[in-house]
Amino acid sequence: MADLTIEQQQAIAIAEAKMRMAEAESKFAETGGGAVTGRPTRNLAQVQAEPRPLESAMAGAFKGGVIDPVLGISKLVSGGNVGQDASQYYAQQAKPYQEANPMSYGGGNIVGSVAPSAAIMKGMSTLPALAKLPEYARALTALGGTGVVSGMISPEETGKTGQEFYQEQAKKGAIEGGIGAAIPLGGKLASMLRGAPQTPQMADAIQKARDLGYVIPPTQANSTLLNKTLEGMAGKISTAQNASAKNQEVTNKLASKALGLPEDTFISPEILTNIRKTAGEAYENLKLSGTVKTSPKFIQALDNIKPYQDAIQASRDFPSKTANPIIEVIDSLKRPNFDVNSAVSKINILRNDADLAFRQGDKALAKANKDASQVLENTIENHLANTKQTDLLDKFRDARTLIAKTYSVEKALNPATGTIDALKLANQLKNKKPLSSELKSIAEFNLQFPKASQATEKMGSLPQISPLDFATGIIAGSNTGGAAAPAMLARPMARSAALSPYVQNRLIQQPSKPNDLARFLMMKSANQLTQGE
Repeated sequence: MADLTIEQQQAIAIAEAKMRMAEAESKFAETGGGAVTGRPTRNLAQVQAEPRPLESAMAGAFKGGVIDPVLGISKLVSGGNVGQDASQYYAQQAKPYQEANPMSYGGGNIVGSVAPSAAIMKGMSTLPALAKLPEYARALTALGGTGVVSGMISPEETGKTGQEFYQEQAKKGAIEGGIGAAIPLGGKLASMLRGAPQTPQMADAIQKARDLGYVIPPTQANSTLLNKTLEGMAGKISTAQNASAKNQEVTNKLASKALGLPEDTFISPEILTNIRKTAGEAYENLKLSGTVKTSPKFIQALDNIKPYQDAIQASRDFPSKTANPIIEVIDSLKRPNFDVNSAVSKINILRNDADLAFRQGDKALAKANKDASQVLENTIENHLANTKQTDLLDKFRDARTLIAKTYSVEKALNPATGTIDALKLANQLKNKKPLSSELKSIAEFNLQFPKASQATEKMGSLPQISPLDFATGIIAGSNTGGAAAPAMLARPMARSAALSPYVQNRLIQQPSKPNDLARFLMMKSANQLTQGE
């Protein structure tokens, strides 16, 4: 060997490598398996004629995660001169695994290549220049750059060197870099199709609305391209109106439930008055006892009643020949002490007087009586709490809460139709009026989806076939040889679909943010498909 020239020594080395590759082409069983790692199994009796899927997957993973990166970097640094024979040798050894189970081998190769790709990705993400870019631009640059580097260090196994080698590697880098950069673009397109991401608050509001039985125009909950298309075909305004009509029934049922009535009850002012009367009698049936000593806070609470303040102010410069009923009512309550049972009776009188004044159109007197009754109720409640009468306190609060609900409902009631205006309950909530249970749920739904909870009497009639539907049918019929009827039904059918359980139960977005592992696997899989591996 010492007398041979360098060229002759290289020729002998290449010949020996070719001989080794020829030996590797023998049957898988004859090598004892494990050919890709160069460690044949000695017990040939246990080796099958062809590699099994798991063996092919492990071979692909070892080659993609260990052999290829090492040889690829060596060849890239040396222009393809170092590691060429080894690259061809290991490719030939991997051939039986790849041919026997191409899917398993390819999957293993992709998984194996994730580790080096992740290392490249981590290095790319630490570059100071990337830190200043927006999140989307960072993902595009990092994945594209990762693809370029990953492609360029993939070992070239055709024996090319020098300029041809670098051209081939540049081509691989460009392909994989383009694939890597396309992944964020695909994610951007998917985001456009999915619409704006939902906030946790929106998702929670949708779930609560669906639990109550409400329906929501799809674009108001989840503005995906599909929902926009569906609602655009159905008609945005008519979809919202039809949703409101469905939701009016739900609102009426919830209001009845809040008052302890059957859900199909037609609520009227008379029913509300009867509920208050019954609850007032419950006050008296509690058999409360004891004497309440009033405090300056009690007197101040009475003085703070707005109609009373207005009446006092007006009387200073504009005295009346007759006593002002508002001043009379409030001043009659300013006592140093009173019996609890007497106070309960007085509360019932004040409430009845408030109802009467309201029906007669005297809103100031009605409010004065109502607010005065609440001052007395607060005082009794404090007395029961201070004297540890827990059971009586709970029953008193239950009756009081029911009475308060009747007033909240009455303010939102259309006495002619028996419908409850969700907007008016929402306004009470915005004005910090205490609402509880179902009434609060109605108000919150209106605040979140006002177009889906319009009062039906404010919308007018809701014909399911409109002039626009007829026009659509006529135009479509002239273009399709008379198929007008199906076209005429397209918009109503779209409206029905938009408010159907199938669409409504899919309004909450599901998380779909891809992680780095998923991105790597997508990039390597696409690269193998483009290169026909």
